[in-house]
Amino acid sequence: MVLYGQTLDNIVSVMKHPKIIIQLVFYNDSVFLPGLAKSLKKQTFTDFHVLAIDNGAGQESAKMFGELFPDAELIQGVGNIGFGRAHNFLLKRTLQTRAPYVLVLNSDVELHKDFLKYMYLHMSRLPGVDACGPLIYYGKKKERSAIVQNYRLFMNFKTAKKHAPDSEKRIKSGKQLPVSADVDYLSGVAMMVRTEIFSDIHLFNERLFLYGEERDFFYRFSQQNRLAMVTRKAVVWHFHDWDARNPKSLCREYYYLKRNKVLYFKEYRLRFGLIQFLLRETLSIPVTVIRAMRKKIPGLFYYYWLGILHGLKNKTGQTLEF
Repeated sequence: MVLYGQTLDNIVSVMKHPKIIIQLVFYNDSVFLPGLAKSLKKQTFTDFHVLAIDNGAGQESAKMFGELFPDAELIQGVGNIGFGRAHNFLLKRTLQTRAPYVLVLNSDVELHKDFLKYMYLHMSRLPGVDACGPLIYYGKKKERSAIVQNYRLFMNFKTAKKHAPDSEKRIKSGKQLPVSADVDYLSGVAMMVRTEIFSDIHLFNERLFLYGEERDFFYRFSQQNRLAMVTRKAVVWHFHDWDARNPKSLCREYYYLKRNKVLYFKEYRLRFGLIQFLLRETLSIPVTVIRAMRKKIPGLFYYYWLGILHGLKNKTGQTLEF
């Protein structure tokens, strides 16, 4: 069901109350949508509803997804308002549905057929868990790989240093990993959150615009002593476009990742972490230059350090067009 130009109040009565709302934010990602739609249709757990908005100027992704997955509720976008702001907008609609769980999901993914079933079972059986994440494998071109992108994720929030003990492992079976584990934070690729917590905490920091939203969210999440877990039974493949064949995407990611890390330190007055970060980046200048040369993207070093500079100057939102 495609609903363009309607207010949230006008569309709140179009559906029943599902167990899970899946939130999607599109941005020029039509190439990934057939795989996503196909995997959603194959889910063995069907008590869910898809809610999406398109940050692209032409709304082409939304139109395409509406044809691929007609049951989705698509709200017309007004241009690129940023990842966090778009999800916060969708969350207002999600909370109106009174669904107990919201799944923040990337559009460049494919889900195992039992993905939603195991995410729901984990959360519903463990009422003390407020957020849950899956086992995330890399998607390579059009193939589902056996290389782990993310599973258990830990972070020292004071320094923003993360530890991902399972990342880059090639495994023959998910049984080689713990069946579940407590973690410090979850990947924004796919994370399910209990909606009742949003009476005490907001979702994403809109000042960031793009990248680093989960670090900011889970810092605030941890300050409230809430529990996040992962389960290997829920599996997703992430078909990411971060490589040397897409230099604009790579420069954009480096810029916002570095800028938003500085903004994070400043937002929460983590001065020691900021000083440590700046010293480490300064000492790593030769490595950054070599990395840019190897990828044959001269502008990479420029945007890397421009992001840090803009963070120090408190520049927020969409500060550059790529």
